[in-house]
Amino acid sequence: MEVRAKKLGSNIKKMRLAKGISQETLARQANLKLSNLAKLEGCFNLNPTLATLSAIANILTEGSVDRLLTR
Repeated sequence: MEVRAKKLGSNIKKMRLAKGISQETLARQANLKLSNLAKLEGCFNLNPTLATLSAIANILTEGSVDRLLTR
């Protein structure tokens, strides 16, 4: 599970940076607390909710949660 969490956090960060979006902007657009997004990207949140992943995916991957997990 830890490997997947690291991959997820890394994928979110890479996709966010590729789109030129700051953590603050992504958190605001996804209606998340900045600290929660930072924990997710830093692999400190090993159990994000589907709602959280969905909100992030809507911004970074046009809604594909699967792409967050597999890139």
